[in-house]
Amino acid sequence: MEPGHAIAIFGREPTLSAWELFRLTHSTSVPVLTRELAVLPLPVELTPAQLQRRSGGLIKVGIVQGDVADLSELEHILGKQWPDLIPAGSTARIAFGGSAYDAGNAPSRSFRREIGSMLQRLKREMVGTGRAARIVVSKESTLSAAALTQGKILERGFELLVLCHPDGLTWGTTATMQDISAYGDRDVGRPARDTLSGMLPPKVAQVMVNLAQVRKDEKLLDPFCGSGTILQEAALLGVQHLQASDISAKAVADTEENFAWLMQHLPETSTVEFSAQVLDAAQLEKIYGSSTFDVVITEPYLGPPQRGTPQGRVLLPLVSALSRQYTTWLQSIAKVLKPNGRTVMVWPFYRVEPQGYFLQLQKAAHEAGFTVVAPPKQLLDASWFRSTPRGSVLYNRPDQIVGREIIILHKRA
Repeated sequence: MEPGHAIAIFGREPTLSAWELFRLTHSTSVPVLTRELAVLPLPVELTPAQLQRRSGGLIKVGIVQGDVADLSELEHILGKQWPDLIPAGSTARIAFGGSAYDAGNAPSRSFRREIGSMLQRLKREMVGTGRAARIVVSKESTLSAAALTQGKILERGFELLVLCHPDGLTWGTTATMQDISAYGDRDVGRPARDTLSGMLPPKVAQVMVNLAQVRKDEKLLDPFCGSGTILQEAALLGVQHLQASDISAKAVADTEENFAWLMQHLPETSTVEFSAQVLDAAQLEKIYGSSTFDVVITEPYLGPPQRGTPQGRVLLPLVSALSRQYTTWLQSIAKVLKPNGRTVMVWPFYRVEPQGYFLQLQKAAHEAGFTVVAPPKQLLDASWFRSTPRGSVLYNRPDQIVGREIIILHKRA
């Protein structure tokens, strides 16, 4: 692998992480892609820190340092280079750790133990030079962003990344990590939350904004704004023209309250043009006019909560009714989108073994003037990538019956 290439470490939803990464970097393929990570050259305008800040799906971004044949060679290199891996000017006790990842060859438990032993020997070398040092460990097989934060690794030391592949090993170091406390503030720290109507996680909302590839000067609409999560994440990514609407007056009030909080707590969003109003999503053109928005990103009504194990005789009428409702909303969204505009939407699906129940919307989307933007072939060919034959991807927690099908639609000119 090429020194200087980025190592993008995926979060718990590798499908969303990988597709977002490809859209952020405008990639159709990358040199290395597994369920855990991708290794790729970054565009010149995108640094590792910028990639991490923009991404909702990456837990950390590292830099390739070089290839080695085995851990013995790596230990020899680290014995010479560890002082250069510590942040300049740091005199505190060195905090460091290591994580092994599958880059084509899954690391075994014994291999991870060998890395732990290597780090112990490296610690003794550090202490032998007069520097206090400690190894940060985790109950998980790799160090999470939380472990890096709590251990202050990037402030006082380094994280070693060992990528295992059929040709040997590649090593790198972590350059930046996800700011988990900031996501918590934007989720549970906001003044207005509605747990009864369901909430889109801020990370997923950020992924959706990145899937849409929204430019800062484009006009963005969310016609099912809920508590304003999608527009909040768009504002933090620099999008300057935001419109919210919802049929629920409470949702609009929540969105306005949350945006006032956002602008007060994060001054970089204070220049955003934002407005919200109560509006039926089937009537968008009457208020906004035709061909007004560049992008629509939204999670509409997902249907009633499902408890227990619903039967097909219950789900089939529900899927049929929601398909008709979504058809109306697709037609309405198409009218307010500019030619070559795009929408990123969530469609509900229902997981009932041994099959799933999906809304029937392919024909409706086509007749409304949309073309599906499917993930690149490299992603679709990956066994772990959760896609559908119609070019969407799936997201849900293991215990959820109602899942999210996320799709990109392009309005034909």
